[in-house]
Amino acid sequence: MTEEAPTDNKRRRIAAAGGSPQEFRCLTDLPSGILAHAASFLAAPSRALFAVALDENSAVSPNERSSSIVGNQWDILDFGDIEKKLAENLNDEDIERVLQCIDAVNKVKRLKLANCVNITGAGLEPLRGSLIIEQIDLGLVGEHQSPKLYPEPSISCNHVLPILDTIIATEGCALRHLQFPLVWLQEPSTDSEFHQFLQRYNQMWGNRGTISCLECNENLPSGSGGRNEWIGTDTHGPEYGQQYSTCYGCFKHYCYDCKMNFCSTCQMDYCDDCTKMSDCQNATKELLLYFLRESIVSRSLKEEVESLKAEVKELKRENKELRSKNWN
Repeated sequence: MTEEAPTDNKRRRIAAAGGSPQEFRCLTDLPSGILAHAASFLAAPSRALFAVALDENSAVSPNERSSSIVGNQWDILDFGDIEKKLAENLNDEDIERVLQCIDAVNKVKRLKLANCVNITGAGLEPLRGSLIIEQIDLGLVGEHQSPKLYPEPSISCNHVLPILDTIIATEGCALRHLQFPLVWLQEPSTDSEFHQFLQRYNQMWGNRGTISCLECNENLPSGSGGRNEWIGTDTHGPEYGQQYSTCYGCFKHYCYDCKMNFCSTCQMDYCDDCTKMSDCQNATKELLLYFLRESIVSRSLKEEVESLKAEVKELKRENKELRSKNWN
């Protein structure tokens, strides 16, 4: 008896479920639901890159498939969520297509370009005039990492600043925090386009009226040298291009005597509630060890609390001084 060749029953069953026989020769032939389910296991940036790759290799209209794959929740687009090597290989065309695919101008509130060292910034074009974006991190490094990059990245003011200008000039602009690449801050000049942009950014904040520290109600900002500005413009100071009194994590505003801390590693500000810095974690451990070691049983609880507050205040003062010294 001759054995018959196996039939492709599985493929026929899949095709029959769609209502009509169909062969699946590549990924783009699969139903959008299957692709969306597979993509749901990917990090958000990888999911968008997956949708872009499928659109590039298909003659079928991408709208329905892409929408199904990427979904609607894009408050945060953080390229630090994908493999560092992949992010390093992305170019401006890749970034632009991702931003277009997810409708970033209407959906993304936080954009972090961690490890995207191969871009010039031209790929940010789809963000022009965004009314909802709150944070743009152009530092090109991950959180709590040193901003120093070797070799220096090619991200260019010529490409990025015109896009940022369309955002801060838009009525109802939601932008609350900007982080710039270190390479832009190393040779400050009052004649540069970057310096002119910093002044326009400060003006944007000035137009928002009085903002106070959420802890002590002191008027902000309180930049170095008594400058009433939200981002440093002193070309001779260590805080040039650095935003003041705004937490990188939650965007809340505090003065440096209350709940704001400077991370000497990534050189950014975090409030006490968002602190993940090793400096602050070590300081907290030292304080706890101090009280355990000394076993001060003679003091009342109130005295111990007041002593702790004094210690914390002193650490914050030292932290503020460290903020100025370490930027260089």
